[in-house]
Amino acid sequence: MKKVSFLLTTGLFIIICVAVIWQWSAFQQKNDKPSKSEGDISLIVSVKVEQDELQVKQTFDNLKMNQQYHAIIPAQAIEVNCTDAEGDTCKEEHKPKGNKMHFEYTIKSGPGLSILLNDWMIVLKDAEIKKTRIEIVDQYYKRGTWSAGIPLKGYKQTELLHYYVFEGENSTPSLYWQEKPLIKLTGQKGIDYYTTQKEQVIYKFDSLETFSDNHISVVIIDGKRAVRGNGILLAGNELTDKEFEHGLAVAFLSSKFGTDEEAEGWILEALASLVTKQVPENEKSRAMVEELEKNLTPEEIAAFVTYYSKQGHLNGNSIDGYLSSIKGMESDFFTMNSQKRPGIFPLLFTDARSVIVNGDKKEELAAVIKGGQYLFPLVPTMNALGYETTLGPDLSTLEISSANHTYYFNLKNKTFIHGGQTFGLLENPFQNLNGDLYMGKHWLNAIFKVQVSESEESITLGL
Repeated sequence: MKKVSFLLTTGLFIIICVAVIWQWSAFQQKNDKPSKSEGDISLIVSVKVEQDELQVKQTFDNLKMNQQYHAIIPAQAIEVNCTDAEGDTCKEEHKPKGNKMHFEYTIKSGPGLSILLNDWMIVLKDAEIKKTRIEIVDQYYKRGTWSAGIPLKGYKQTELLHYYVFEGENSTPSLYWQEKPLIKLTGQKGIDYYTTQKEQVIYKFDSLETFSDNHISVVIIDGKRAVRGNGILLAGNELTDKEFEHGLAVAFLSSKFGTDEEAEGWILEALASLVTKQVPENEKSRAMVEELEKNLTPEEIAAFVTYYSKQGHLNGNSIDGYLSSIKGMESDFFTMNSQKRPGIFPLLFTDARSVIVNGDKKEELAAVIKGGQYLFPLVPTMNALGYETTLGPDLSTLEISSANHTYYFNLKNKTFIHGGQTFGLLENPFQNLNGDLYMGKHWLNAIFKVQVSESEESITLGL
């Protein structure tokens, strides 16, 4: 009797396994793998959902033969195994044989009403992923719904399993699951909504129209929170329209920055506020917006917003590149403000013309333009002119001297001493820009009698 029972149980288990494999294979064939062009790296991720963990398999395809790839392993990944196209264990620095790399690992996921996974995938540094496909087999959370930071391409539910296929251009999309079932609704181009309400209000914001080439999955949750993942926004149903619009703009912009170039929050806030025309709450973000509005015309700001909202990928250099093209002069405004430092670095444009001092071209010198003023970096400029500069405490005093002349400046009372005489100044001739002193072009002549002449190719300083 026990033998018959064992045989029946074993047979039933085999039948269930065969059914699961057949159903999943049929679903995969129906949803063909993404096509790839020569040189384009694609990523296929298979996720098998167990009771308290996710079994993940990642395959990078179309890699460059014999190139070394450095794998960035997420902190939550355990039991990581890497093999190449021939099934051999990956060597140090992950130099694969062939054009494929396979990773298998486990992510622990305890019980709960919802799960949000950010930075859960293995990333190959310097490998630009053109297409990402995520396939989820859920044998455990059968009552809930999965969503991802890329579009849903296929879904099928059987008595045994839930199947999901997501596919898009985001190389590290977040994953989200909640126990309460969600309905997928399509909003304006680029936005999919996941909600428990069939009559959910679908928002349409004109300010977000230029983001249509990107994708955001918006999950409507209870409350007034806004939680951002990569390609996912969990938006509370108590947010105001303006708060929701701003959250969407930040989410769109955040998804444009790669893992290596993740933007600081205040930069995203500043860029989003230009899109939505809302005043930023963050003080550093407000200061950045004020700098841009002081130095760019409304038409230039509109062109700037259109540029970065349409780009598929952004970093500080690319944003500065377009900002520079608007004025025809170099700027590193966003690159400098990407660094964690107190305050903000001002918006300066560097004149591309060479600087010639007393007949010698000075590669280390360049004039910058701020608010229509031409400014020269004080210490290197005076050094080139044959002066030594000594800065006092808190930059309140300074001494500039040469073999024949000495100038002593007291910046608190706007005076300087030269040749035994005291002279008054109507304004401070020096500007402190993020810790460095600059001097206006006209002050070089007014105080130090430096002759300044300009041509299309150069700016010449001479005594």
